[in-house]
Amino acid sequence: MAASTLWLLAQGAAVSLYLAFVGVIGGTVLALLLNLLAFSRFRLLRWCYFTYIYFVRGTPLLVQALLIFYALPSFGLRLGPLTAGALVLTLYIGAMFAEVFRGGVLAIPRTLWDSSRSLGLAPVPVLRKIVIPLVMRYTLPPYINVCVITVKASSVLSVISVWELTLAAREIVERTLEVFPVMIAASCFYFVMCFSIDRIGRRMERQLALKGFSGERA
Repeated sequence: MAASTLWLLAQGAAVSLYLAFVGVIGGTVLALLLNLLAFSRFRLLRWCYFTYIYFVRGTPLLVQALLIFYALPSFGLRLGPLTAGALVLTLYIGAMFAEVFRGGVLAIPRTLWDSSRSLGLAPVPVLRKIVIPLVMRYTLPPYINVCVITVKASSVLSVISVWELTLAAREIVERTLEVFPVMIAASCFYFVMCFSIDRIGRRMERQLALKGFSGERA
């Protein structure tokens, strides 16, 4: 395989990583905001949360990408492929992270909440000393798993002309007709990216374990 082909694939992989990074950061922020709705005392806000979660998680990412890229211009909002792709991933990953975080909060034993109230702790100390450490412990493995999914999900964005790794590989195949070696090389790029994220996640878990916040995965 020519060096120029590998260079094009590497450029596409860099775009995929960029999209995944934006999706993870934006999705994390969105998930934190959504959790404010999930644990609101108002039923309407909780209903809005679950409606969003069920819609995003219950429809294919491909359909969401087409909807945002082709439907938004009808309302006068035109986004470039890269911007639209980042928005799609943020909305999609945000819903997945929101459920991860909500599960982490719900996993906190009821006795800890009761104990904090009986001790008269203010909300901020409870959040800092109880909620955040335990949520980190419970959610880090699924959080890293969603990060890996984000890298692979970025390949769907090729359908809206986002020039990332999958679209780069497809263009090379159309030009050279070398289907097998090009797709194998693209798969290797995806594997390296996802494996690296998984290794980083495991290292973070070990670091948290040393601080007494988390246990290692089996």
